[in-house]
Amino acid sequence: MRDRVYNAAKLHAALSTLETYQIDTQHVLEGTGLGPDDIRNDDLRVSSQQILRAFKNISERDWDRFLPYRIGRSVHLSAYGLYGYALLCSTCYRETIAFAKKYHHLAAPTVEMEFAFEDDAEGWDIEPVATDHIDHKFYAFLLCMQMGIMESLHRDVMGPGFLSDLIELRITDQIFYQLPDSAARRIQLGAGRNRFHVTVDWIDRKLELGNDLTFKQIVQICDTELSELVMQDGVAGQVRKVLLETAAFSSNMDAIARHMGMTSRTLRRHLKQESTTFSEIVDTTRVDLALRYLRAAELSTEEIAYVLGFSETASFVRAFKRWTGKSPRAYRMGFAA
Repeated sequence: MRDRVYNAAKLHAALSTLETYQIDTQHVLEGTGLGPDDIRNDDLRVSSQQILRAFKNISERDWDRFLPYRIGRSVHLSAYGLYGYALLCSTCYRETIAFAKKYHHLAAPTVEMEFAFEDDAEGWDIEPVATDHIDHKFYAFLLCMQMGIMESLHRDVMGPGFLSDLIELRITDQIFYQLPDSAARRIQLGAGRNRFHVTVDWIDRKLELGNDLTFKQIVQICDTELSELVMQDGVAGQVRKVLLETAAFSSNMDAIARHMGMTSRTLRRHLKQESTTFSEIVDTTRVDLALRYLRAAELSTEEIAYVLGFSETASFVRAFKRWTGKSPRAYRMGFAA
């Protein structure tokens, strides 16, 4: 399928939630082209259509009216790689908003989102993506799941005491899928918009879980990467841009080529004309980022391995030794010295 570049965090969250409730998950993957063995692969990349089809399958079964919300609540920032780590390190919510809007990455797109600043009514406006599968019930499923995700991510950033004062939903109480009363202090159904409200006192509050130095280091790394992308020409530069924007380092050339709207054969021919290969671009992009993270950011080796798409830290360590002749630890100590 086209655009098979997203991580499978939301699918994993859905299947794990179903298993928690001892619900048979066999039906979930029908029509997705995925099997149980694929899902167990930590490096799995999926398309937006595969994700939406799986959620559509779940929504049709009417297992639990709060199920999509509970799936969303099980998703955490740790699923979003470097950008998720950066959000954890932000020290104020306005900083979090700006970073999220500039470096929106990689969460598989099941909704469209925009932060609205209004007098005493700030919050995230949310609208499920347009898809051939959509109907009122599936719309409610995606919406309730995203509200669960919003609650989980805000608690990751702001602490476990966070609770939205108000969630507005376009859906009515006639739709099967709903939010539990505990999702916010007040839930308004039949509203003119879908909004997850964040009150001014939360927006201006210092985030005690944040680390200003680390956040600035990561922002600097991201800004440098973006500026370098602008200067890169040719198909090789486009491939690097896709890798950085989607963090699809473990994807194969077929997936990246489809994302770029061409066949892998065409992509291979263009790269040959530019005297490079797909694997060389992946390796150079990974090593460039690894060196930046080890020099400039207070990320552990395990975190860097995860961000760069390695399923195991040991695999990253072996690759780094192949690239540089040193272990990540030795490189970082030598740079610090």
